[in-house]
Order: sequence, then structure tokens, then C-alpha cells
Amino acid sequence: MLAVEKHVPEKWVILYIKRWLGAPVLTKSGELITKQGKGTPQGGVISPLLANLFLHYGFDKWLEQTDQTVTFTRYADDVIVHCRSK
Repeated sequence: MLAVEKHVPEKWVILYIKRWLGAPVLTKSGELITKQGKGTPQGGVISPLLANLFLHYGFDKWLEQTDQTVTFTRYADDVIVHCRSK
């Protein structure tokens, strides 16, 4: 949420994101499962945006500081790291 709050000045957007994160998940069988633990439910509406923010700060910035010789390509919440060996 720190990254969201850094990039999103509108308070109502932050409120909706918090509500999405806290919302229960409806399974195919009709069962309503309340959130357990941290994170966002897989397949959630906001998941790709939050994954993109996390990867920007948690992966992109970390890799830039750790080893600038490693090249990588990111497509939203997917990453391709170009390696010479395993």
C-alpha cells in the first residue's frame, strides 16, 4: 500500500484498493471465503496492478542495485530474466 499511496493521490482510489484487498472470494461452488493472511487473491481485479508495483520496487530496483549486468524484460506482472547459464 505504500507504493500505491506514493503513486495515487486520490484517496477514493486508495479506499477502493483496500476494499478489493479485504473482500471475500466467491468460489465456483458458491462458497464465500474470507481473506486469510496477506496479499491479494489470485485472479483478483487489482492483482496485476499491485504485482506490477511490487515488481517495480521489489525486483526491478533490487536488480538494478545488485547486478546491473543482468538484463530482464517485464510485461506487467511477468518477468523474463536473460541468463547465460543456469
